[in-house]
Amino acid sequence: MNTGREKQPTIFLIEEDDETRRALVRSLRSYGYRVSVAFDEQDALERASAGGVEADLVLVNLVGKTADEVLAVGRRVREHGKQDGHTPLVVMPERYDSGLEDTEVNAGGNDWVFYLGEEPDRLRDLLARLTGQ
Repeated sequence: MNTGREKQPTIFLIEEDDETRRALVRSLRSYGYRVSVAFDEQDALERASAGGVEADLVLVNLVGKTADEVLAVGRRVREHGKQDGHTPLVVMPERYDSGLEDTEVNAGGNDWVFYLGEEPDRLRDLLARLTGQ
């Protein structure tokens, strides 16, 4: 875990659900990340367009969306912000087959789909790998 604030990678988290958002922010901070939060796609697009977001990774978890839908949101946000196509994008779809839990899939380039399950260390490992932490 990084201890110097200037060296902490920043994750831009887009999460609609209040309880899940609080839990994710708590987890991400415990992993050593600074966290910038948007409450939904519109909030994220506005913040990104205004130049208010510089992140090392974009993490998107939206209620009731498929992997393709969440990837599309993340890509739109990344296009509107200071992130370039190389900024890692990790999406966590809510709708998926149970056999995919705790797996990661490269969706092309630096875009990843992570299927959250019962092993939070798997998400931490993916984020660390993508942010070089």
